[in-house]
Amino acid sequence: MSSRPFIRQVSLLRRSRSKRIEPQIMIAPLVDIVFNLLIFFMLVTKYLSPSIAVALPQSGSGEIDESRARTVSIDRDGNTFIDNTPATLSEIARELEIARAAGEIDIVRLRADKDTRFQRIIDVLDVIRKSGIRDISVETEWISDEVASERSRAGEAQVP
Repeated sequence: MSSRPFIRQVSLLRRSRSKRIEPQIMIAPLVDIVFNLLIFFMLVTKYLSPSIAVALPQSGSGEIDESRARTVSIDRDGNTFIDNTPATLSEIARELEIARAAGEIDIVRLRADKDTRFQRIIDVLDVIRKSGIRDISVETEWISDEVASERSRAGEAQVP
């Protein structure tokens, strides 16, 4: 009979140990993950291409100088934008004159949809030149040298 009290004590110990511990969500690692995701998305959106939907013409040569440049875009319908902000031709002229006078820009990148009326492109080029900026880069979609040479041999490079 002396062994019976020992068994009861062991069973009582097992019962007290078997109390369930409630799971807890650790907040600090969760905050770290959310903070890292926030930084990641902020950096990714900074380096995304411009948001204006423009189908650029293609070219096999040329480079874009990103330093000290402003972007003027023309979409398919002829709407104009300066640095992704809708603007009229007079607003573009005023913005470029102010930036040039302050010494903030050296070059204007012109992005025009390949289906834009040519006269609209010329109008925008005139506004850029009248604002005092002489360096204008016309942005195109890059294609490989092989594709460019095939197109020139096939006569695709000629304007219809």
